[in-house]
Amino acid sequence: LDSLSLCLTSLKEQTTCTMAGKSAAQIRRSVARAAARGETYTPPEPTPKGTDTENATKETSGESEEAIQTKSAAAQKLEQALVTLESNPDDLNAKERRSAKRKAEAIATEESGISDVTELMEWYKRHQKAANKGKKKKGSKLAIALEKLSTEDKQKLTTAKTLHDSLAKLEKDEEINAKERRSAKRKAEAIASEETGGATPAELLEWYEKLVPPTKSNEKGKKIPYILFVGQLSYSTTSDMLYDHFHTTLGKVDKKDVITKDNIKIRLLADTKTKKSRGMAFVELESPETMYECLKLHLTYIDGRRINVERSAGGGGATKKAKLSTFRESQTAYISKTMDHMLADFIKGGEITADELDEGVIGLCKRHSATVVEAALKEFIEEKKERRLKKETLGAKEEEEFRNPSAFLTHMIGRMAEEGIGNSSRGRRSKEEDGESSGRGGRGRGGGPGRG
Repeated sequence: LDSLSLCLTSLKEQTTCTMAGKSAAQIRRSVARAAARGETYTPPEPTPKGTDTENATKETSGESEEAIQTKSAAAQKLEQALVTLESNPDDLNAKERRSAKRKAEAIATEESGISDVTELMEWYKRHQKAANKGKKKKGSKLAIALEKLSTEDKQKLTTAKTLHDSLAKLEKDEEINAKERRSAKRKAEAIASEETGGATPAELLEWYEKLVPPTKSNEKGKKIPYILFVGQLSYSTTSDMLYDHFHTTLGKVDKKDVITKDNIKIRLLADTKTKKSRGMAFVELESPETMYECLKLHLTYIDGRRINVERSAGGGGATKKAKLSTFRESQTAYISKTMDHMLADFIKGGEITADELDEGVIGLCKRHSATVVEAALKEFIEEKKERRLKKETLGAKEEEEFRNPSAFLTHMIGRMAEEGIGNSSRGRRSKEEDGESSGRGGRGRGGGPGRG
């Protein structure tokens, strides 16, 4: 009876622990033989159940590296297949999913040499922990976040990261046009929403950024771009030509270039098939101050075309249209106000009189760049001084006085806008005196006696 009791006790112990150096069958035989002799067999002390890491170390200690890698690869492949089937991107029905799952499990057992799928996945988890033992818990923020989540939230986090990375990649892709970018963005958002059970893209991204906040280096380097839209460009205008126009026209402020290669990014929109320019561009700037300086180039000329430079607006549908409308109204009001102040300053300084210019030319000033109008007004005033001095000192004819100042300034604004600020009337007259006058005359339309 004592031997039988001891045998039963040994059998119970065999179900809870592993005996050192002997299998369960060997222990049972030893107990039976001892009982037949009237002796008592004392089983060896059981080895306490170790941690997953210790068990995994023991399990793999006698295996070759190649065998371990084969099992790991099979388990990892199965895990990925099960996650994919769970998200069901191919819209399979329940029967098809079960069939695909059984097929994936059969492949995993065949490749790994382990007949039980549950046993394989448990081994894989222990092996992963053992592989990470001793390493610093530094890892990526995504890996750290994954360790703390449930299986469902892990899948959600993976989907959120995919959406986050896809949107970032689309923003940087210069090969696609705006319509294609919007379409790809909507598709990525729809997939993410479906995979997460109807979560909105905004909620998903917000949740992702809470779990995986940007690193300090990224926060430091991340700058909010201020974006301008440039329209009415010539199809022959290149990004370099547009940069030179911005850089040269805006010049320097406090001995520093307003526009440099470091503070501007130009994205010329091109047709996806022909790769030719579509006559439009987006300009990204680092600061609002630089953006408002660049707005001065609205209605300036480049490559024979008068361009539009306006603030861009994000969003979609009615929201975007409303923003654009507000920006344009604000920009128009700003230009009008700027011109009123500019003309008031010239009148206050006595350089022009209040009734010297008619409403037509004042309206024209408000439809051109402030830079061009200011340069034209200064040259207009210099021309007036020269003509007055010429009449007083040399006794020139009365016709040398401006008979139609508004017409003269109108022509000057148009010429400067089209040909550039550096082409002054005095420079053109000097060419005329040297016999190089063009068919339009040194002073141009409205510039000669009786017409100016």
